[in-house]
Amino acid sequence: MDADNSPYEILFRSFISRFCIICIGILFIPTLYAAENTWVVPRTSNGTPDLEGIWGNHTQTPLQRPKSLGDKRSYTDSEAKELIDKVLMRNQERAKAIDPDRGAPEVGARIGTAADNNFVTELLSKVAYIDGEYRTSLIIEPADGRISYIEGATDVRQKWSAEGYGAYDGPEMREPGERCFSYPAQLPIIMPLAGIHSRLLQIMQTDNYVVIFGEYNIGFRIIRLNSEHRENEFEKWLGDSIGHWEDDTLVVHTTNFRPQQSNMFIRSSANLQVTERFIPISQDELLYRFTFDDPTIYQQPFTAEIPLDRLPKDEKIYEQNRHEGNYSLPGILAGARRLEIDAGQ
Repeated sequence: MDADNSPYEILFRSFISRFCIICIGILFIPTLYAAENTWVVPRTSNGTPDLEGIWGNHTQTPLQRPKSLGDKRSYTDSEAKELIDKVLMRNQERAKAIDPDRGAPEVGARIGTAADNNFVTELLSKVAYIDGEYRTSLIIEPADGRISYIEGATDVRQKWSAEGYGAYDGPEMREPGERCFSYPAQLPIIMPLAGIHSRLLQIMQTDNYVVIFGEYNIGFRIIRLNSEHRENEFEKWLGDSIGHWEDDTLVVHTTNFRPQQSNMFIRSSANLQVTERFIPISQDELLYRFTFDDPTIYQQPFTAEIPLDRLPKDEKIYEQNRHEGNYSLPGILAGARRLEIDAGQ
């Protein structure tokens, strides 16, 4: 037998061939990966990342994790699908026509299901998907996904209540959201509310400022870039915001909030500080991360992440300013005065 055709030579050649194929494949993997990640963060004329556009939180994921889930940070694919399917089924029920022959609800009963299907548009069905996880809550720190309040800590309205002021004694005791001139939380979009689709914000940029326009209850945040917080700055709605760039991430620090911005969803004091990060992920994805730190109210800071989707260019953000037509507070206070009169007070 020719030595070149011996079994050992054949095995050696086969090994060399396969080894070469494996090496070529290994060398080719980075090329394939790079081909799938060719997106480059767009830049403004001054070279900073261009985040301009209208962005929205379109998920059903709550801010705080249900207590029953403990430290369960994410759902499995099947669990997430089940949650999505439930909302889709609810939307189908809500889309059904209301029975014109239905009777009146019982006195004091809550009107729900199909009876209020024209009150809001479709419920949001998506589950927040970040870093390959279907998140059980937007809060990721602490590990239980919940806000840990200091036992006995009180916000401004709780202090007033302890001083003897009633919940309906005057407008100061009511949350500003009831009058539709402030957000249902300290900053726009951080508090997802069931049935509220106005979770949109528009980002506009100049060389020295970033302006964020929140749709719900209307509000402009003017963020000074590469600046400092002013000394003796007075407290104001939405606080005082300064920002800077860390690579492609916009980092914003806000302080000097009015203590009256504390609300039933997220309590806070005048010592609240918020650090936000706007991280571009792709052309149509922005990761919004924020940390709340208030040593007067919280046992420890909490951090949350919200995936934001870019709205198509042909869609617009619309004004939701409703304070002028909101008569809820006068009605609430007038009702309280009526009850006092009836009680002979």
